[in-house]
Amino acid sequence: MPVMHCYPFWTGAVKYGGAMDPPSVKLLAAMAALIRSYAGTQQKPMWAGEFNTCIKELTDDQQAEWLDKAVHAAIEQGVSWFSYWDSHDVDRRFDFNPLEYTLGLLTNDGKVKPAGHVFKQLAESYRGKQVIFPTATLPPPPSPKTPDATWQWILDWLGCMTEAQNCGGSPTR
Repeated sequence: MPVMHCYPFWTGAVKYGGAMDPPSVKLLAAMAALIRSYAGTQQKPMWAGEFNTCIKELTDDQQAEWLDKAVHAAIEQGVSWFSYWDSHDVDRRFDFNPLEYTLGLLTNDGKVKPAGHVFKQLAESYRGKQVIFPTATLPPPPSPKTPDATWQWILDWLGCMTEAQNCGGSPTR
């Protein structure tokens, strides 16, 4: 089972749009499609083992909005499990990348942030529900296997998803 680590900031998705644009909010969904393209099957279970925006300019409410949109888009593409990166904000007494200090679901003193409420609501809404895998035929993996070709594949896939309503396929159970 593939485990994805998807961050709009670190993957470069923010080069292709803002924090709330498809390359960012649909990054988990697109990476799942890319992995499945390499695997040759849409029925491959996916785990978003680490994800977050890593975009410090977003307010707490915008982080929560991004989380909601990103998880819903990923669920529509059959991503089965989610582990959000940073359960808590990182304490500023530690020397970390500045992005880490405010991206948690909880504050350092345990107060639930807006994204924490969204994550809980998503977990409650989808817990125990059957995963729906997409059935649309995926394009072959990018060639050559370079970051530019991979991003072109992702952008093409995102365009297909936006313009052709799931590229002619429909999800199945």
